[in-house]
Amino acid sequence: MTNHSGTYSKRNSYKIDKHPFLIIECESENFAQAIQFDSNNSFTVRNNQNLVLITEMGINHEFVSLFRSLKPPLSYRQAGIFIYPLLTCLLLAVFIIAERSYSLRAGLTFPRKVEKALRTGEFPNHKWKRRSSAERIVQVALREKPSQEALLAYSRLEIAALEKGLFILEVVVAAAPLIGLLGTATGLVQVFSAMPANGLSSGTEIFSEGIALALLTTIIGLAIAIPALIGHAYLIRIVEKRAASLDWLTARLIDAVGTNKVSYQP
Repeated sequence: MTNHSGTYSKRNSYKIDKHPFLIIECESENFAQAIQFDSNNSFTVRNNQNLVLITEMGINHEFVSLFRSLKPPLSYRQAGIFIYPLLTCLLLAVFIIAERSYSLRAGLTFPRKVEKALRTGEFPNHKWKRRSSAERIVQVALREKPSQEALLAYSRLEIAALEKGLFILEVVVAAAPLIGLLGTATGLVQVFSAMPANGLSSGTEIFSEGIALALLTTIIGLAIAIPALIGHAYLIRIVEKRAASLDWLTARLIDAVGTNKVSYQP
């Protein structure tokens, strides 16, 4: 027996109905395919993933059929090249949900001190920073004395900034299932185009691989899209809540600045 890359981890020999069988467990599928016997035409080498079965030439025992039928459980590797765009969708969804959940916190959008000041009728002074959206709107209103239209426009800019990145989440929600469907179509095409040319036994293996690709990509696509859809709905609800608060603040500022109830204290 000759090989050219790596070592095998286990070897087990069996004798069933007076027929010898040798099973080799290799480190990888590529190494299993590299194993060859010296060409004396007396042995047959069969591969199944990282397993190699070596028998005498012409042996078609029930054990051989059992060996061929062994299949590993579904794993992401069986999704083929579609795993890469699906993984990209997953990473984008996780990043956007995490980043927006942090950025839409009350402390960065509409702090409690601003809400308290509005409820009690007390307006801010120079001690307020520009850390949150509400504080930036207040600073613009007090320092620059803008017109009503200008202040409303700036308020809309701050509200639009709250939605930053959410369109990417919408793309992920739509794209992940579509990529899964593309994998499904590819798997089915692989099955029906290859089966007639490969005979029953080989066609059965291709059928199994194609169906695994078809089902797995759809499952992964939906598993990404559903949580992303829930996260998107949650973030949209938070943005609407923060936008309503900023609209309330802007309206109060327009009223207060217009009647000279507040002034900037440097």
